[in-house]
Amino acid sequence: MIPAAVVVILNGAIVASAPPAQLLFGHVMAPLAPVITQFTERAVLDGDTITLTRGSRTCVLRIGSDVISCDGTVHTLPVAPFGRDGVAYVPLADVTRALGGAAAFDAHTRIVALDVPPETGLKSPPPFDPNAPQAPPTIIFTPSPAPAAATPRVLDTGSPQPRRTAIPAIPSRVPEN
Repeated sequence: MIPAAVVVILNGAIVASAPPAQLLFGHVMAPLAPVITQFTERAVLDGDTITLTRGSRTCVLRIGSDVISCDGTVHTLPVAPFGRDGVAYVPLADVTRALGGAAAFDAHTRIVALDVPPETGLKSPPPFDPNAPQAPPTIIFTPSPAPAAATPRVLDTGSPQPRRTAIPAIPSRVPEN
């Protein structure tokens, strides 16, 4: 069976992938990197165990096994993840749904559209309010002044000091015979 390349669109943007996602066994199989890592915070491949983390969800898959465990709940995948040429492939739609997203596949155009909303736990800080009470800055380091006697000084003894630059010497010419 020759795999057919599939275009992956994540939240309206095409995900460039080499190798590409593939249609195998009637399911879209996507490489762990760069497709799955686009919408997970952490993806770890340790031997044949794949651990995916997004927000508060953690899913664990094993290459060659059709079982996925998400936050302690075990589900069965329609196709087991597999490895080919050093690349781990996972069933894209099932992994996307397990991590809180949605997937839609158009078989005619071979495009899979993923809708993965941003995590609600990630919020930007409130804007700066100059009228709000401010904590005084904490002094972290205060250098102490150097002792006065620690700086070496040149002693003037009255005797002449040696010359510090070389005196130019003109070589004498010896008459040639």
